Amino acid sequence: MHRNIAIIGALFLLVGTLGAWRLIERVTPPENPRDIVTIPEGWSVTEINKFLGEEGVLVDGELPQDLEGYLFPDTYEFFLDSTVEVVKEKFLGNLKAQLETLEISMEDPKLEEVLILASLIQEEIKDPYEMRVVAGILKKRLEMGIPLQIDATLCYIKEKNGDGCLPVTKEDKALDSLYNTYLHQGLPLSPISNPGLDAIKAALNPANSPYLYYVSDPETGKTIFGKTLDEHNQNVIKYLSE
Repeated sequence: MHRNIAIIGALFLLVGTLGAWRLIERVTPPENPRDIVTIPEGWSVTEINKFLGEEGVLVDGELPQDLEGYLFPDTYEFFLDSTVEVVKEKFLGNLKAQLETLEISMEDPKLEEVLILASLIQEEIKDPYEMRVVAGILKKRLEMGIPLQIDATLCYIKEKNGDGCLPVTKEDKALDSLYNTYLHQGLPLSPISNPGLDAIKAALNPANSPYLYYVSDPETGKTIFGKTLDEHNQNVIKYLSE
């Protein structure tokens, strides 16, 4: 007994002599175009949206701002003209996998606080060990009720307002915002960037130290630590005075 078999034909105009594989390439429909993109540690949602738009990954719509801190920096492969939901799920799926290696889940009630602290550390420090020391300093300051006084939070406010980060001025330290860690004690409302794995590890495992202050040497990027306010002020004069 024979089944009915429908054969659908197609007419192709081929010019010249082609080998078998070249012939297959000619008659096979192309796959949806893809793009491989790398998201650096510390980029904000705004920066990521701009980049993915320029790359043709996100053409219609943008990732929402409340994903700040949750877009894990890494290398991704996306279809061009992807939907926001597909891109979002790929980022969140990667973050979930990375957090599992640190034995913390996406449902952990402390996760938001961890990501806020990690985002501050990411913007301030680049060396993994120094990240842990600074994490310890910030936690100590939180426990003592001392404002964190992190310049990166001022940059976040200014960039949200469409301004450049530098220079950070005395007037910037008076900006009326709950992200201003000079005016307000405690952590800012939400993460200020999307931290990488080292910064998240530091937030989860801060180092004990005798220090309460730190400043970054703009020439070397090295972090200079201080135990007292007087020592810190001397470091500021030494490393940040023009």
